[in-house]
Amino acid sequence: MRARPQVCEALLFALVLQTGVCYGIKWLALSKTPAALALNQTQHCKQLEGLVSAQVQLCRSNLELMHTVVHAAREVMKACRKAFSDMRWNCSSIELAPNYLLDLERGTRESAFVYALSAAAISHAIARACTSGDLPGCSCGPVPGPACFSGNEV
Repeated sequence: MRARPQVCEALLFALVLQTGVCYGIKWLALSKTPAALALNQTQHCKQLEGLVSAQVQLCRSNLELMHTVVHAAREVMKACRKAFSDMRWNCSSIELAPNYLLDLERGTRESAFVYALSAAAISHAIARACTSGDLPGCSCGPVPGPACFSGNEV
């Protein structure tokens, strides 16, 4: 039961990535992070495009989450392009992360969709990595223990 605060810390990390006016989706620039970048030392956090200073600090204190966060950013890009592939707005402006056009910097339907999708993707990616045992600090693993959410709680 001792590992439960680390799960909360991971979810708090996801929440903080989503905060701030016009900063909430800048982290999607992480989708451009080269696969060869190790992300195993705190100085690597400064090399990541799209993170504001508070997010760089979170990166430094949660290095084990960063591959999951990068994966989530890539999933957002892929899902957005797929969802809007046959529409006039085809999610192409998301590719400009972290320097978006006005369609994603103002309160538009498109920005609302991208914010919602990115919040869902980061939460899902962290939860999935946690339950699959990919994050050592999580209380859940392949076989749920008493500290895990069983789905029956209200």
